[in-house]
Amino acid sequence: MPEVSEAKAVVVRPIRGVQVVKIRGKLVLGSEPLAELRERLGELASHGEYRWVLDLQEVAMLDSSGVGVLAQLMTTSRNGHGACKLLHLQKFPMQVLKMVGLLSLFELYDDMDKAVASF
Repeated sequence: MPEVSEAKAVVVRPIRGVQVVKIRGKLVLGSEPLAELRERLGELASHGEYRWVLDLQEVAMLDSSGVGVLAQLMTTSRNGHGACKLLHLQKFPMQVLKMVGLLSLFELYDDMDKAVASF
């Protein structure tokens, strides 16, 4: 099996039945992290994996395309009887989600163990 590169924009690690998704970079139109996030979580959903914690510690920028993908992921996870929870949400992305009225739809965590245990 190939080694997982820590330099990737999206790294998925299963922890106690929950898929923890570490995202690095900007979630903006045309960005590699945004495209890779959509692809990787689509793969998880196709395998019946709908319990997701998105670690956004290294995501400082979010635009309307990023908001759209997060909303889509939340809907997909709920339709699969799971959830999409946000970990380490930074100030600017939090303000964007609040401004568009979506912040209250996500569970927010600052501790990975608590986020994983919340399932």
